[in-house]
Amino acid sequence: MPKYGEGSVYFETTRNKWHASVVDPQGRRTHKRFNTKEEANAWRLSMTAKYIKGDYVVKSDLTLGTWVLQYLGVFVKPKVREKTFLDYANTAAHINEELADVELQKLTPLAVQAYINTAEMAEGMKDRVVKLLCRASKKAIATGLIEKDFMAGVEVLKPEPKEVEIFSPEELSIIMKTIDSDARLRRHHLLVSVAIASGCRMGEILALTPQDLDGDAIKINKSLVEVKGVAKLQPPKTRAGYRRIPLPKNIMAELYQAAYALESGEIIKNANGKPCLSTNIDKSWKRILNKAGIPYRKFHCLRHTHASMLLAAGVPILEVSKRLGHSRPSHTLNLYGHAIPGYDSQMPSLVEKVFNIGNCNKETISAVSCPVLPPTAEKS
Repeated sequence: MPKYGEGSVYFETTRNKWHASVVDPQGRRTHKRFNTKEEANAWRLSMTAKYIKGDYVVKSDLTLGTWVLQYLGVFVKPKVREKTFLDYANTAAHINEELADVELQKLTPLAVQAYINTAEMAEGMKDRVVKLLCRASKKAIATGLIEKDFMAGVEVLKPEPKEVEIFSPEELSIIMKTIDSDARLRRHHLLVSVAIASGCRMGEILALTPQDLDGDAIKINKSLVEVKGVAKLQPPKTRAGYRRIPLPKNIMAELYQAAYALESGEIIKNANGKPCLSTNIDKSWKRILNKAGIPYRKFHCLRHTHASMLLAAGVPILEVSKRLGHSRPSHTLNLYGHAIPGYDSQMPSLVEKVFNIGNCNKETISAVSCPVLPPTAEKS
């Protein structure tokens, strides 16, 4: 049996190449061909040095698909919520067999980019697949499965971001009238009213209990999500998600009335008195808009509408961000900056006023010099 570290270099006349080989710590011989003897010898010596230092990657026929599943099960599942893990698993399922069956150690950024360019999936899903593969690649390097990042330089060509969809005040009025005029839809009155008035996510409203009513406001401290057809409660993802949201008196009165007969449990329930599932709410929402004669927009667009109307009324971006539970005001600005009155049209004049650009001429500009910093003291 060949000994670990043994190797050889010889010239292959049939290929007109120098052939180098070296035995790895598992007793398997690794081969590579070069144009010159010097290159072949250098490679053999460098591989031997890697083996001695323990800085080497053991040959493996592990495929990308198998590794992604192992990565999710071992490194991701213990750290995330069940619904988040299922989202990751759904993303992994979009990696087709052509790419999933490639051996991890033979995978290249070129092959992955070619797959991403031609894959028939939504741009949003492409982005999620790339992010998942980037994490899986880094973990494969960290665990010694591969040497090079097979995701280096891989990207998704993203389309121009779309503005968020909102409802007009007239449409909101029609929606509420439609709900109140239909006995089957009337049970959704409170849910939609709170969504419009609070800007909360659907799951945050469905999770409200009598204990979350606090004077003139509601306290957001959990969310009701649907996992495999079952309603489950989970805490906010960030500290900013915990918040207190004041509401109009009539909305709070309706919430207190609905909560009056309850000792515990969710205030808003389905027709059978059980927690509402988001899939069922989505179906009812489509029926409401269809009957109202309003083009379909997701229920979540009520949240976008709330934020846009607050900003249009002059409420500071920081206050709106806090109300929505965003961890960064910049995220709020990116989504709803278009709703701030005169945000684009007034900016040039504001910049000119602040920096007095209008009064500057070439002489004044050329006379302005950068401040000279004092020399850095030498470290003692």
